[in-house]
Parts: sequence; structure tokens; C-alpha cells
Amino acid sequence: MIIRKILEKIKKRIYESAIKLDDFVYSIPTKSKNEYEFLIENIINNGIPKAINFDFQSIKKETLKYLKSLQVDNEFFKYKFSASQQIENIYSSAYACLVLDMYGEIQNLSDEEKTKWIKYFDSFQRENDGLWYDKNLANEHYDDSDWWGARHLAIHMIAAYTALGALPKYKINFVKKYYDTNIIKTWLDGFDWNGFFDHSNDIDNKLMNVMVILQFNRDFYDDTDARKSLDFIYSYLDGKFNPSTGMWGKTPTTKYELSRTVQFAYHLLMPYFYDKKEISFSDKILELTLKTQNRLGGYGEKLNSSACEDIDSVDILLYLGKDDEKIEESIKKAFVWILSNQNEDGGFVFRRNESMWYGHNIMTAKKNESHLFATWFRTLSIAKVANHLKVQTIYKINHAPSF
Repeated sequence: MIIRKILEKIKKRIYESAIKLDDFVYSIPTKSKNEYEFLIENIINNGIPKAINFDFQSIKKETLKYLKSLQVDNEFFKYKFSASQQIENIYSSAYACLVLDMYGEIQNLSDEEKTKWIKYFDSFQRENDGLWYDKNLANEHYDDSDWWGARHLAIHMIAAYTALGALPKYKINFVKKYYDTNIIKTWLDGFDWNGFFDHSNDIDNKLMNVMVILQFNRDFYDDTDARKSLDFIYSYLDGKFNPSTGMWGKTPTTKYELSRTVQFAYHLLMPYFYDKKEISFSDKILELTLKTQNRLGGYGEKLNSSACEDIDSVDILLYLGKDDEKIEESIKKAFVWILSNQNEDGGFVFRRNESMWYGHNIMTAKKNESHLFATWFRTLSIAKVANHLKVQTIYKINHAPSF
């Protein structure tokens, strides 16, 4: 009842925002005006009804139907990225596995089916570094990026194997060089921790990838060297906090800098959250994170905020926010926005009104087309928010190093 009342208030505010936005968008090009209006109408007609009358079984059925539509060769473990694609890839298989796990469907697979999926994943893993290489995804980005590619995929694979109740065929040895703390220090000292970390500086994704794999090796292989490396990284990062923000880097002065600073912090804080580390300056972090929320409920500089921007702020607010009315209202407003990113086919978009290119040409989606990356990340947001709001759901979230 309380949630319903708050959501009704949000609905009223969105109607009021629509009127105010008319003046703002009247003078800009028609295409942009139409896109703003589309976002607002989609929230009113799609997001709000789904939030007010949230039906776990219905959204589960819709999402799993979408997953089924992306199966390749009628194999339950092979998936393509979106309806407009034709070729399967390991990334999409991992995302499908994680969505099925959140909806409690992995446990319904037979042991034979689980083994078949595990062997499929194992077939891509190399023994020398423990990373996964799919020839369908081979390009100039795959071997040497951290926002996408082999190192980035590894932390998704940790979650997928955990969902299937298995360990990879080989230990992930890519991080062994970071067992030498002198190498870590030299690497991290190469960055200006008092400066601004824009998107071209991918240290946050790289650090998250390294830290998550170290956590995995520590916890699942009882690797003491991984433990020592993690302890060193935590100590290093603790010494680089900006006391004015509680995050890392310069104090942001623009909306873009604020959004990017929160995204950067999210990638480094996720290992902290998993290890239940004490977070300094949590009040400052919450204060700035709340400021990333826009008028439509998402957390980004643009009104059509992305799945990444949304979950980055949501995770921080959920983990650090305790019995705070402002945070609760922010989360409930976000719930409406996130649900509005679901399409009629049951899948989700990464960012409304924009196409998607995710590292490779076989991982693309047209404007407003659903795809598996967004479907996994949006479902994860919904699961975390719904569980927090105590909406009647049975979402399952694995406790493993990852997201």
C-alpha cells in the first residue's frame, strides 16, 4: 500500500514533468522533442503500470520467452545477442545463464543439462591464462580491453559457473602477475588519483576485473597469494579516497563528471561490498550518488540513462543507504524507470532511443531493440530493487565475486 501511494505520487510528478518539458523541448529539433515525449509516455504507459502492479510471474514468463527466442540451433545453452543477429557467442550464453539463474530456472536443469552447459563454457577456456576465447568474437578489442573482451568476460564467467554449481576447467591464472605487489604499485602509481578519470581511462573496469578474479581465486581455491594482493590493493585504494566525495579522483563540477565519478566508484566498490569492507565517507558517497538521478528516475546525465548508469547508482544506494527516506524514494522512482526499459517482446534495452554496439559486430542491436546484455543487467537491477522493496518476488541472487 505504501509503495502504491508513492508510485501514484511519482506518476503525478511525471505528468507534471511532461508539461514542464514541453516548454524546454519546444525550441529544439522535432526529432529530439519526439524522443523526449516518447520517454515520458513510455514511463506513464509501461513503467508505472508494471511497478504499481508488479507481477513477478508475469515478468518472468515474458523475459524467459524472450530468451527462448534467441536460442541458436535449438540448443538451450547457445544464444545470439539480439533478434537481428544470427551467430551465437559465449557472452550471450553467459547472460542467458545468469538471467535463468535469477529466475530460479538453473536449478530445474537436469545434471546432464548442467554438465552440457559447463562443457560448452569449458570449450572456450585456455589453460595458459584461464580466460575464455570465442572465435566468433575475435577482433582488435577482445584480447586487450577491460570494458569488454576476455578479461571483462571472465568475471561474468565466474558468476555463470557459480550458477551452474561448478568451477572452470582451469584456474584463472591471468591475475598471477598481480601477485607481485611491486607490479601492482607501479601500475597504480601511474595514474593521477587527484585528477578526473574519464571514460577513455579504463582503470576502473580493469581494477574490478583483477580484484574480482583475485577474490574468486582466494575464496574458491584458498589462494593465499591472491588474498595478499587483494589486501594490498584495498590498502592502496583506501589511501586514495577524496574526503570531499568519499570516492576517487577530483571533486566533480559538472553533471558529466558527477555521473562518471559515481560509475568509476561503483567498479571499485563492488569488491568492497562483496568482502563487506568498511566504507569511509559513506554519507558523502550517498549524497553525490543521489544527485545523479534525473527527472525521469534514471541515474545519468541524459534522460535516457543506460543500464550501466542505473545499476551503478542503485547498487551504491542499496548497499550504503540504511533507513533513509530520500534514498527509499529515489529507489522507488528508479524502479519505475528501469521497468520502462522492457519491450513488448520481454527483453530490455540498454539505452532508450539508441542502437547498441557491444564490442563486436555480432553483438549489436537496433534502436530500441532488446538484447541479452541489457536484459541481464536490467533484470539484475529489478531483482535487487524488488528484493529491497520487499515486493512479492522470488528472485535469486548468487553470492559470488562479481556483480
